[in-house]
Amino acid sequence: MIPFFGIKRQYLELRDEMLDAADAVYLSGTVLDGEHTARFERAIAQRCDRKHAISVNSGTMGLLFALQARDPERDMRGILIPAISFVATLNTAILTDEFVAVCDVNPAGLLDLDSLRQPLRDTVDTIMYVNLFGNTIDYDRFRVTTEFFNDDMFIIEDAAQSFGASYKGIPSGKMGDVSVLSFDPTKNLNNYGSGGMVLTDDDYIAESIRNFKDNGKPSGHEMVGTNNKMSEVDCAQMLIKLKYFDDWQERRNAIAIYYQQQFGEFVDIPLTTEGTVHAWSKFAFRTHNRSKLRDWLYQAKIETKIHYERALYDEVLGVGLLDPVQGTHWEAHQFCKESMSLPIYPELTDAEVEHIAAGVRNYFVYR
Repeated sequence: MIPFFGIKRQYLELRDEMLDAADAVYLSGTVLDGEHTARFERAIAQRCDRKHAISVNSGTMGLLFALQARDPERDMRGILIPAISFVATLNTAILTDEFVAVCDVNPAGLLDLDSLRQPLRDTVDTIMYVNLFGNTIDYDRFRVTTEFFNDDMFIIEDAAQSFGASYKGIPSGKMGDVSVLSFDPTKNLNNYGSGGMVLTDDDYIAESIRNFKDNGKPSGHEMVGTNNKMSEVDCAQMLIKLKYFDDWQERRNAIAIYYQQQFGEFVDIPLTTEGTVHAWSKFAFRTHNRSKLRDWLYQAKIETKIHYERALYDEVLGVGLLDPVQGTHWEAHQFCKESMSLPIYPELTDAEVEHIAAGVRNYFVYR
């Protein structure tokens, strides 16, 4: 079986470096808040052109901290999220105990900018949007739309799947007041445990995030906080992975191009937003024959995934966000019925990539 994720393969290639890094950290006696954490934060800040980068132990906590770091003097009217995202987006919004609104997505699964107008007009002051699968929204149009209705809208970029992407030269990680990365093992820059990063150019927000992650220690415990860190081993190993990241991204891009060439005529591969350099965190496409195609590929020993079987308003936690009848007419509803993903990671061999592409193509040609 060709596995969907390449975690084991990546580790086998980097094993000596990973073990040496861990050994060096443990021998140093500093396993938290040391030089590797500081270096990793600086490296991510530089890549994303941000003033501040604060490591946390998951992207989920990064989103929650981003919401908590808003100016308490703001008029907190509500949070807008897209209908398609990992449930962490919904969880963190609910945990603020504010009004939560949801909007539809476009055929690529990204925030539908045409559906923003009503909630922006009178119900929300914060948007937590998602750059999905490595693609990004049309950031120019997004900014024009939000600023038209509220020039003080607080924008959180959920960049958990889009590290390495950019829009017209703006790196993902810089498209909002706050941006949040995830280093979950399934990401294109992945930790072997968990991890995340909160990025901002705002000094007040950065100070708040540092206090939230470290029990208020940076402010002399005058602010509330948690214990929420990446370890020195995590950061030391992530610094090693950063050395290879650009090469990994070139390989992902080459695989994506090959897939498109080989079976793009048979399935609906969402278009990359104009002006975007895609990170290909996932290779997702849409087809009406999803279940039968997945069975066919399984017989060909190819593992596939469905990332979003339900829209957030169809989750138990999302009850009440949307009229159920209204949701069946949304693009998000159809997206969840049609979207599926194929393996796309640098450690795939050329023969495996060819086998995967042939498997999809043969289903439509010979079934």
